[in-house]
Amino acid sequence: MKVFITENWEEISGKLSKLGKAILVEKGDIEKGEEKIVVGRNKVSITAEVDLKDVLELLANTGYEFVALKGFEKEEVNIGVDVPVASTVEEVLQAEDFETINSLLKKVKTAKGSEKCGAIGVFIGFVRKISDGKEVLRLEYEKYEDVYYEKLKEIEDRLRSYPGVVDVKIYHKSGVILPGEDIIYVVIMGGHRKDIWRPLEESMEIIKKELPIWKKEVYIDGEMWVHDKS
Repeated sequence: MKVFITENWEEISGKLSKLGKAILVEKGDIEKGEEKIVVGRNKVSITAEVDLKDVLELLANTGYEFVALKGFEKEEVNIGVDVPVASTVEEVLQAEDFETINSLLKKVKTAKGSEKCGAIGVFIGFVRKISDGKEVLRLEYEKYEDVYYEKLKEIEDRLRSYPGVVDVKIYHKSGVILPGEDIIYVVIMGGHRKDIWRPLEESMEIIKKELPIWKKEVYIDGEMWVHDKS
């Protein structure tokens, strides 16, 4: 799902809707006591104080492909991917994909060959609150953009080559990630459960050694660039 900030939604919404499900999320003030959810036959209207990330996860899980943010500053949108300011369809299409564990599961379940599969293995890495006895305030991840996506695809293809594996999806967030929040998803689908255990177990060792992304741990009393110890 492509997430972007824009002030000209009316100009590009029609073009985006021809490419996939598109929706506008507008920042506003909710008066206390006016929170409600209205459910229609095929539509849901929500008026409530909720976190933007939760809203985006809901939209990703329900099949939206484009989400425009109106009234938001770039600095306040922290969702694990870079959210660009876009005024054209071409700029929107260049944005990073925002994924959830459920959106990844849907993708592998519809991959070529999925009809012969009966097992999916999932690894989720998340931020620990205490690291080597120190309290963690946040992690900061930086990708080496020039080769990151090429290397990610190479790792996915390598894991697909394991016997019995049909599809693999890897999604690693970047930017600021807080304790308790997810960092990485690895989803591996195979014909049988015995096919997924070894590639799933070995996936993180490969990722830690080869994926060009760096982590800084920020503690209450300092910070440090570190190798992944999870």
